Amino acid sequence: MRRVDPAGGAVAANQVRTWADTLMTALYSAQPVRWEYRLKDDFKPGCWAQADAGHVYAAHQRGLVVRALFETPRVVQPEKLHEFRGRVCVRCGDSEDWAGPDCEPLIQTVDPRTLLPFDPSWLIQPLQWLIDAPAHLNTYDRRHRAAQAAFLLEKLEAHIQECNKS
Repeated sequence: MRRVDPAGGAVAANQVRTWADTLMTALYSAQPVRWEYRLKDDFKPGCWAQADAGHVYAAHQRGLVVRALFETPRVVQPEKLHEFRGRVCVRCGDSEDWAGPDCEPLIQTVDPRTLLPFDPSWLIQPLQWLIDAPAHLNTYDRRHRAAQAAFLLEKLEAHIQECNKS
């Protein structure tokens, strides 16, 4: 950005800041060129008509859909800004190079299978039997049951160890 000067010299930082402020103002404060409206259930081609202030302000009561037309598309301002420490966002975990405009933290959902209302040690023996399923089951069923049982067995053993600590 500092080599934008046509003469090839360096551009001052305050000049670059002025350009950036002008660009951001133009992007985020664009006024609509024209307003249009249509009836809520009208989807025919050419159904949009130019709207005046009355159409815009009372659109919901009249059952109208209103749209604003701009010369250039509007830029959506980010809702939640990133907070970078060490070039990584502390909220969502995105790196500074790959982060998008909005910070969207990942929500860690709790697996409902891990919340058990009874003594989990009751299930260890049946789960071990499921892992070693009888041979008369087909291969897919054995693999599926073994995977489910291995998951449950792993969670149960971790839960039992956690309960025994206290």
